[in-house]
Amino acid sequence: MAYQLTAGFEDIVGLPVTSFSCEGRPYGYYADIDNDCKIFHVCVPVVDELGQLTRTDHFSFICGNDTVFSQESLTCITDTDGFPCNEAATLYDVVNAEFGRIPEQEFQN
Repeated sequence: MAYQLTAGFEDIVGLPVTSFSCEGRPYGYYADIDNDCKIFHVCVPVVDELGQLTRTDHFSFICGNDTVFSQESLTCITDTDGFPCNEAATLYDVVNAEFGRIPEQEFQN
């Protein structure tokens, strides 16, 4: 399902560069730097009943017109408001590590 985008995507992103891969990546959302962050990907590792990785599913999405994917907020926002696209990879591990994490609760006596 990688790069299977909605009809008319060319009007927003042009002809996409299909270089992004989910291979070896943990679950998470990833800005596509090679497409100026107009495309983002969700990588979903799939494991068998023994916990062994069997494959990694790869889903691709586009941001709406005049928006880009911000790796910092994991949302599509205006280019001027987002984390710099060319630096998005520096946040891949930091931001995606928060998925599935249960925050510690403070107990009051």
